[in-house]
Amino acid sequence: MKNIVKDFADGFCFDPLHTDKKCPCEKWGTFGAHDPSMIEADGYYYVFSTGTFGRDLYQIRRSKDLVHWEFVGEAFPQGFSALAPVVATLEEVYGGKVKTENLWAPDVVPAAGGGYWLYGCYTGVFGDNYSVIYLAKAEKIEGPYRYEQTLVVTGGNWGLVPNAIDAQIFYDGAGRMFMTYGSFYGGIRILELDPATGLRKDGFTYEMYKAHSIGRQEYYGKTILPSSNVEGSVVAYKRGVRIYKGDIFAGEDPEKWTREDKFFLMGSADSLSMDYNMRLWASDTPDGCYTAPPYGFAGQKVTSSFSWRHSPEDKRIDFDFFVPGHNDLYTTAGGVDLLIYHNRTPYTFERKMRPHYLFVSMYAHNSAGDIVMSPNRYAGERLRPVSRGELLGVSDGNFDYIKVGSGNFDCAYAKSGFRFEEDGRVTVQGETLGEWKLYGDNYVAFTFDGMKYLGVAMPAYIETEKCGGITVSARGENGLPFFLNSVSTRS
Repeated sequence: MKNIVKDFADGFCFDPLHTDKKCPCEKWGTFGAHDPSMIEADGYYYVFSTGTFGRDLYQIRRSKDLVHWEFVGEAFPQGFSALAPVVATLEEVYGGKVKTENLWAPDVVPAAGGGYWLYGCYTGVFGDNYSVIYLAKAEKIEGPYRYEQTLVVTGGNWGLVPNAIDAQIFYDGAGRMFMTYGSFYGGIRILELDPATGLRKDGFTYEMYKAHSIGRQEYYGKTILPSSNVEGSVVAYKRGVRIYKGDIFAGEDPEKWTREDKFFLMGSADSLSMDYNMRLWASDTPDGCYTAPPYGFAGQKVTSSFSWRHSPEDKRIDFDFFVPGHNDLYTTAGGVDLLIYHNRTPYTFERKMRPHYLFVSMYAHNSAGDIVMSPNRYAGERLRPVSRGELLGVSDGNFDYIKVGSGNFDCAYAKSGFRFEEDGRVTVQGETLGEWKLYGDNYVAFTFDGMKYLGVAMPAYIETEKCGGITVSARGENGLPFFLNSVSTRS
């Protein structure tokens, strides 16, 4: 981690016009990444993302360390002619020339028998559901990819039918293959695929649907999340998630620990450019109804806009986590759980453009089994035990903290003065506001102004401090996140 941290500390730039010829984002290759999805292949981590800024045929980036990224090309270098059948289908459904000129939200998985399958989508009219999800294949991870077959077609009646975009693939513990998709009205849907072909297991086609030989749900699949404001769904199957079934604040009972297999669905809600926020749901089965008790279909908020700056005038770092979203959930071959998502230039900067940048953060499960994200960019760390002495001793026990609220339009700025005291109290600027405890390898439970929070202590690179430290990411009883970063002592 030390070498990566050193390189990481070289800095990061949000310069959408690249006026600085030494712009670090050119070195990282993160500029313009939108709706990222990750896969490991040939000794690299690859990210495929939506086409933007004239590189419209699915951008491909790769990295050896998940910190430094290089742009390697596009999935369809042969141009839109490679997707002529998709365009023809859309024009037939739409009844005229389609208007969108880029490809959205890809996902790439290994193909049976070798090579790679790319699940892509093309929308003919922005803001409407004239869309197609299709399968393409390449022998090499970097392509070129070639169209194979259409899986889902939508057009009109948005709400009664879904929007055929944002396809994401996952597998259950028995080797069954599924695809989630959908955007806003019509909810998130699921289709089972054939792992031998990558195509629909049911064999249904749009022609069969148009001829009324199959019904709407048969063709479009089961609704697993009814919603009018969520898109970018991704499901991760996690085996043996450790869950405490009691009230940890009343004392730990070893008999109340269990392990459960869970399917976690994450999606992004609300406006892409103004108040995007990442949310979490779970199910015991791959095609079950995904909920987040007691918050139901609204989901638990993983994060919305936040900043480790103390105010817009704080210049210690030059970016915020602004409307982060459309994430992938990925576990590396080395066992690191990661969120891969895009972030925009913050509204606190006077920029005319708000392009996307590729961000990666580690995540973990708190003792309720919920996903909590490290509120920092990934710098090579791994989840590990954190002792009481380390938590109390790091930066002499000083933390900045962020309470992420229920609203999504405001950026939550950091505040200073949070401490875990040796006697079990939580204090802010010397005032007692709750209590805390560390249990297991790295679980942290605390109360703050009467609210109970369950979190995880993780190693992190603290960019405001330009050094490694400890972060705590927790979720409250109200479903909202609470973030802590260790900081140096301030007067």
